[in-house]
Amino acid sequence: MSPPTLSAVFSHAEPRPMQVGESRIRLLEAIRDHGSIAAAGRAMGLSYKGAWEAATALNNLFARPLVVARPGGRHGGGAELTAQGLAVITAFRRLEGALAVLAGDLDRALGGSPDTPETGPLLSDNPTAGALDLMRRLSMQTTARNALRGTIAHLIPGTVNTEVVIDLGDARLTAVVTNGSVRSLGLDGGGEVTALIKASFVMLAVGEGALATSADNHLPGTVTARHDGPVNSEISLDIGGGKTLVAIVTRDSAERLELAPGIAASALIEAHHIILALD
Repeated sequence: MSPPTLSAVFSHAEPRPMQVGESRIRLLEAIRDHGSIAAAGRAMGLSYKGAWEAATALNNLFARPLVVARPGGRHGGGAELTAQGLAVITAFRRLEGALAVLAGDLDRALGGSPDTPETGPLLSDNPTAGALDLMRRLSMQTTARNALRGTIAHLIPGTVNTEVVIDLGDARLTAVVTNGSVRSLGLDGGGEVTALIKASFVMLAVGEGALATSADNHLPGTVTARHDGPVNSEISLDIGGGKTLVAIVTRDSAERLELAPGIAASALIEAHHIILALD
């Protein structure tokens, strides 16, 4: 099994109160120790929904899931870490020690330090700013609710745009980007990429089997959760391979389609609604 990359550990889908690296690793450790997402969330002062969203976001960034939940809902069931999840914790903790040494070296080189007062800050007007601040500034943040990591299967170039087909494991996504973006990002077959999709861009259809639709992407799955607001509903869809898509639909639509956990549904996504990002 290939070791998880440092970039995969630090990547995340959207800015949230819980920080990406240390806190999400502590969540994995809490799930390992308590045997459920709900109990792990309570131990960290998180709601069940917040802990569940963080766990699914991590699953979406790896080829194999880190957390596997057992049926039972909010007050029952449980969850456990896979071998991949345990490997991520081990890799992260080993990297912490090495990064602490590296951060000290970078602080002296980039931000100045008592050891080198004549150097001064090179990247900030704040004399106390250093490597860790630089890492936070360079970390990708996005408001896209869905961040799915995959491998580029192949590219289909056109006159102006290129179709990029992304292998997610049990599913595939097709995105359309400009030829200029392909060149600037250096997109190529076999490379890893993260697909960013706003929840409002995910349409849902109920039923099994092939659907006649003009949407470029048709991902069948099963509804795992529904959270209603006064106007809209948030629907979580398991699309296989440990990957979850979240859609925002009107509450009227959710009720009309009778969307509920266990219902078979499909996510419909236009290719031009997908943004591609590299580490």
